[in-house]
Amino acid sequence: MELVKNKNQQRRTFEILKESFQSSAGMSWMVKNTGCSKSKARIIDLLLQEAKLKKGLYITSDGNGTLLLFQVKQRVFSVILCAKKLYTLLFITGLKKGIQAIRYQKFVAKVRPKNGLLGLLIATDQNARDCSAAFEIKQEMFRLADELNEKIYAETTIPRVRILYKLAGFEEYAEIQHPYAQLKIWFFKRIPQNTSTK
Repeated sequence: MELVKNKNQQRRTFEILKESFQSSAGMSWMVKNTGCSKSKARIIDLLLQEAKLKKGLYITSDGNGTLLLFQVKQRVFSVILCAKKLYTLLFITGLKKGIQAIRYQKFVAKVRPKNGLLGLLIATDQNARDCSAAFEIKQEMFRLADELNEKIYAETTIPRVRILYKLAGFEEYAEIQHPYAQLKIWFFKRIPQNTSTK
């Protein structure tokens, strides 16, 4: 697994995430037109751009998996990113849902600890014939967290993914009702192997 370095890799990460999250209720609730795949693609693109600025956009060695992983408290500024956020607010989410999305982020931030690594999005190519990309993401994500001596945090609204996180070695530490959709949000953490006190 390596940081995304070029446009081809970034395009590939976009394709994987778009395919994986098009039908995700955790993303659909915030767009004006829930049936519009372009709207969801715009949100994915925004998340990718932010992760890239945070130096947290990864792709697996076979190009079939991607991971957005960066420090929870990390903040970045970019004129282009600000413009994309404004465009998303005005044309993708609409003002009402855009404000709800901002409030949702604050809501989740209160539950999520302030220090550690956040695995914002994790996905593999749905058409890949084996699980090597998923295995590489898990191994490299855990290795990086252990080297940095950092906890990893993740959230999901998808019951199947909840099970996968538990099987991968994450501990569920909170479950809350989504404030704007009929969804549960499950919060996970993974403590680094070389410490249990951080």
